[in-house]
Amino acid sequence: MRFLSRLSIGIDRWVSRLTLGFAWFALPLLIVVTAVHVVGRQFGDVGSGTLYELGSELFFALVMLSFGYAYLRDGHVRIDILRDRMRARWLAGIELFGCLAILMPLSGYLIVYGAESAWLAWAQGERSGALMDLPLQWVVKATVPLGFLLLLLAGVSVVVRNWLFLLGREDGPAPGGKA
Repeated sequence: MRFLSRLSIGIDRWVSRLTLGFAWFALPLLIVVTAVHVVGRQFGDVGSGTLYELGSELFFALVMLSFGYAYLRDGHVRIDILRDRMRARWLAGIELFGCLAILMPLSGYLIVYGAESAWLAWAQGERSGALMDLPLQWVVKATVPLGFLLLLLAGVSVVVRNWLFLLGREDGPAPGGKA
């Protein structure tokens, strides 16, 4: 049981570090690209579709790669009116069921579908106007399976922690916002 607890903590750290590492890279770049685009459009009357598309692709990648982190931090939408009135064991059971019945199958499907889409974009040399018309659209498309892989790993961690909680080996149900 101790191994499972350590595994869950390791997954949480790995998902968090990878997500935050990308965010520290992408967010400042997104701000700079957007600022240059806005300033160029307002003062130079130079609206750049390339900068706009690059900003959109950076934002898309940032969102895709943030799902797992948001789930581990309990930063997603919930019905708090009902949740606040439930006992911890009920919360753990519902979270366990939701992960096994919805999150994991959906994530698995989107990993497979997204990987196929990224592979097809790579094989066909699909181009992105934002990336200097280089055949790199697969990089953007690859953020879908990678993001859902991170979400799936976060789900595995939550399943393990809730299962251990229901067995009396953890202090509270997951996610608890302190991954």
